[in-house]
Amino acid sequence: MKTENKLVIILFLMAFSTVFLLYAVISADNESLMSAGNSVVPTTEDVGKTVYTEGLVMSKRMTFTGDHLIIQIECADKTVLPVFVPKSVGASSIFSKIEAESLIGVKGAVEEYNGTLELVLKNENDLRILN
Repeated sequence: MKTENKLVIILFLMAFSTVFLLYAVISADNESLMSAGNSVVPTTEDVGKTVYTEGLVMSKRMTFTGDHLIIQIECADKTVLPVFVPKSVGASSIFSKIEAESLIGVKGAVEEYNGTLELVLKNENDLRILN
């Protein structure tokens, strides 16, 4: 085998292993945050942070403009928290998957909107139906 061919194979293997390691690190981080032990009820101190919380779906509705989804969940301490799902993240797909009284886990950015805290979903995979 020529030296150039060996070099190409080695470079390919190095690139593949780098991509694999990055994927493993990113998914391990996502899995560790989205576990039951890490569930929190966001406070004003969490604004700008990404948190994971679990709650019972109280209601869901699509917005009148923009086709976004707003889910109201009741957290463990009985706090009702809005979860905002942008159209670009898959609002209509998530709308059809969840029902009232479903228990869900959500990872999202804590933001303040009109004086109320809300969780903003950044990726469709950051919402899990737990029951």
